[in-house]
Amino acid sequence: MGSLLLLMGCSGNVIDAGSSTLNEEDDIRVLSDTFAIVSSLDSCNAISLTPDSFLLGECDTHFGTIRADLLTQLACPEGYEYPNVETAEVDSVCLYLYYRSWYGDGNTPLGITVHEMDKATLQAYEAYPNTLNLADYCSMNEASKIVASSRIVVPSVRTDSAYSSADQSYISCIRMRLTDEFAQRFFQARDFSSQEAFNQQFKGLYICTDFGAGSILHVTDITMTVYYHFTMARPGVKDSIVHDSKSFFANEEVRQVNRYTYPDRQAVLQQYATITDTSYIVSPANIYTRLSVRLDSIYQRMDDQLGASEEYRVYVNHANLTIDVLYTDSTKDRPRDKWEKPAAYMMLIKEDKFESFFANNERPTDTIALVAALATKADSLNNPTYSYTYNLSDMLAQQLRATEKEEVLNFMLVPVTVTANSSTSAITSVKQQQTISTTRIRSANNTDKPMDIEVVYAGFRNKH
Repeated sequence: MGSLLLLMGCSGNVIDAGSSTLNEEDDIRVLSDTFAIVSSLDSCNAISLTPDSFLLGECDTHFGTIRADLLTQLACPEGYEYPNVETAEVDSVCLYLYYRSWYGDGNTPLGITVHEMDKATLQAYEAYPNTLNLADYCSMNEASKIVASSRIVVPSVRTDSAYSSADQSYISCIRMRLTDEFAQRFFQARDFSSQEAFNQQFKGLYICTDFGAGSILHVTDITMTVYYHFTMARPGVKDSIVHDSKSFFANEEVRQVNRYTYPDRQAVLQQYATITDTSYIVSPANIYTRLSVRLDSIYQRMDDQLGASEEYRVYVNHANLTIDVLYTDSTKDRPRDKWEKPAAYMMLIKEDKFESFFANNERPTDTIALVAALATKADSLNNPTYSYTYNLSDMLAQQLRATEKEEVLNFMLVPVTVTANSSTSAITSVKQQQTISTTRIRSANNTDKPMDIEVVYAGFRNKH
């Protein structure tokens, strides 16, 4: 039978695992069963720490209008000093937004503006929902605005660009010169002793669009660069003017919040909730599928199969949950829906652990959260099918042998991006996906093939 995992003792009795090798005189029964899953649509105010990219703009999808703006701190170069600070003078301060792609109509112009956060800074270890109250951090008036006028951008037109050595290609860049008043003030605030001290002088940036409702930029990097010059004195020769610059980055060392608003999310959610055979996971609209496992049904079924009056040691070999993705490749007769792109990675997480998992920047474990890659399988006619598969053995074992057993175990399906160790493939970081995608799955109520969990378990009773 191989190595089996202790699950529970029938009739509520918890029994120690004992040896993985069973005695020949043991009475052994190996059983396979399926248990129904209950699925439903829900939404929440997702929490994402230091996202790996940002969305900026507004456009309509078949899940309603999505508006995206962002608040970000900039990393302090600790201990930095401007050269020849006595003679140094600022020339300008520029903000650079780098993007590789967009959603919606790339020919629709949008206007980008920038405000300085002037009320409060984002705390380093505090969890922020992406629906935070903007008024707590930024005045949003002319005094806080630090660009002379909005920068007009047509996403499909590359006006500025920068070369990326990582993939040897050019990346689109939006260059915005900030006001001279801000440049002078920022240049004179020279406390780089710590990130905390820096944040007191410069709380951060609020970047948003003030017109245009047809496209959303996928921003991958944000940099603010200070350009300055100073006089260098050289003995015996004429003094020279040296031009230099210093860049400040929005990176994982500081806090960033991509803020989303959905004017019609609840109406759309109610509409799609009426579709019984299909469920959805929508990013970044924070529409999720909740899955409920009836543990009490599993207890009862095992008692029925093994005999409630007899004491068995019960082990689980595997407990697999396969989620079928309803996704069709493009054909000449049916182009692929531009909004329908399943997530490359989907995390199955206990609902009560969702907020703390991302707030504490945790990693997946077998008893809290599982990550599955989108799997592709082609049939004999080369028609691909897509799915996510999870092994819930450890998770079920923990729940079923607990002193106080839960009757229902609730999960959420969350699209994520994954960073792994290049040599061991071990997951080192999991973040909520920040790109626009819709993962359509076969629901638990699907009449053709309902969602369920397949469990293979073994019970044995020693005859002595």
